[in-house]
Amino acid sequence: MAAGVLGTALHGHLLFVGGVAVPVGALAALLLAGSLFLLCGLWARNVMMTAVAGAIAYGIVALLSRSSKTLILTGSSTAAPGTAFAGNLWLFGVLIATLAAVVRGVVVLRQR
Repeated sequence: MAAGVLGTALHGHLLFVGGVAVPVGALAALLLAGSLFLLCGLWARNVMMTAVAGAIAYGIVALLSRSSKTLILTGSSTAAPGTAFAGNLWLFGVLIATLAAVVRGVVVLRQR
């Protein structure tokens, strides 16, 4: 739950380099989420818990993206393309972060 809420709060931060918006907040949110997913699995010594943590976080992110207050701006936007890209990166990147954490968890736990 923490990954979904904190990542949603963090994902909207943009760094402008030469007029181009770089979604540093979304990248940091994905790194945070993946780390928390892996921590859950390693703490439980069960890679399935890594996947469960990712699924719960994705559910929270999906619910927050449907909010009428638009906590996560998705789609395409001509007015704020950097923000829309960061929202999409966060929304769909949670799945990739979950898969990466599961693979890393399998590698680490296999050694034990």
